Amino acid sequence: MHNVIIIGAGPAGVMCALTASKQSKKVLLIDKNEDIGNKLKLTGGGRCNLTNLKESNDFIKDLPVKNGRFLYSSLNQFGPHDILNYFKGLGLEFKIERDDKVFPKSDHAIDIINVLKAQLKNNKVNVLYQTEVKDIQIMDGYKLVKTTNGNFKSYNVVIATGGKSYPQTGSTGFGYEIANKFSHEVTDLFPTESPIISHDPLINSKLLQGLSFTNVKLSLIDEFNEVVKYHIHDLIITHFGLSGPAALKLSQFIYHFLKKNTIATLQVDFLPEITYESLITDIKNKRVINPHKNVKTIIKSLLPNRLIDYIFNKLMIDDTLKLSDLSNKQLNDIVRMLKEFEIKVHEIKPIQSAFVTGGGVSLKEINPKTMESKIIPGLFFIGEVLDLHGYTGGYNITIALTTGYAAGNNV
Repeated sequence: MHNVIIIGAGPAGVMCALTASKQSKKVLLIDKNEDIGNKLKLTGGGRCNLTNLKESNDFIKDLPVKNGRFLYSSLNQFGPHDILNYFKGLGLEFKIERDDKVFPKSDHAIDIINVLKAQLKNNKVNVLYQTEVKDIQIMDGYKLVKTTNGNFKSYNVVIATGGKSYPQTGSTGFGYEIANKFSHEVTDLFPTESPIISHDPLINSKLLQGLSFTNVKLSLIDEFNEVVKYHIHDLIITHFGLSGPAALKLSQFIYHFLKKNTIATLQVDFLPEITYESLITDIKNKRVINPHKNVKTIIKSLLPNRLIDYIFNKLMIDDTLKLSDLSNKQLNDIVRMLKEFEIKVHEIKPIQSAFVTGGGVSLKEINPKTMESKIIPGLFFIGEVLDLHGYTGGYNITIALTTGYAAGNNV
């Protein structure tokens, strides 16, 4: 009999296995894939954003959930700096990029996976690949894990099966089935960090398809023209709608908004670092200094040509217009389009296409220090299967690693 059986060899499951095995516990790690960390290979565009180097309070404040305080105990046991030091201790080198994001110096996720595999071998963790768990039963206090590769017993079982995002990596929602079977509440599941679908004539026209912008302000606007939520980050206009970090971060709020409304209005401020008034004043000053300068040339110095062409066509402003002939109304209309560019959106790509699953096993039923179920002793839930998630940028892998460590340390 094993001391602990861990189902799922993503970052949460592997960290749990390594932590438990360091205490000389007999550990069995089961995964349906041919290798560990399938989803890890995809993170950060294949570079693997390992963690986000914020202090615990700031890390929790940055999460788009109300229950982030659940993480205090596990982050105190194994926080972002501990994660970085742990992997440095395994011989990897890292670099810190914008927004406190940590990447391997090599820019290859496979390097992290390789050192984890080496550690599993060193710690003598028994790993069963290409093995699917079919059921878990409780018999005389211990748990019987039934798989396609035989049955296994343990008093402790850890569910690290992920959410329902990227099912091709093995995340099919099995952990939720186990939670339901043992009378745990599973909150509503929804896509987060997911691209946004728009049927706006602008998107359908493909006129701006492929344009990318750095540090724009993307806002969700309600029917009273009030901002519901906004993010300042990079944005990509695609053939189906919007993507890039600004869109992905806003997607869960759009999803919930669209549950009550058929259409959502997004507003793009392409120049959030410049106020409406300063932009007006700057162009007026240019009009005084160089009245014969072409208006379009001036505006094109700020943003991509295709966007400016679209705005001028939309406002029916002549391409050859000089600053001296630019009316105040035309100036205000141009600046309004640069600061309050509206796009109607209609859907969020489904949970299978999302980077992260929102919702999951209710945290009210999980001990935050150990990740053990408060309902079934010896049953643990870690990682994305929990009702806990963050934005892209190292938050979700950190949640996986810190909850995995807590379970492995306390199982």
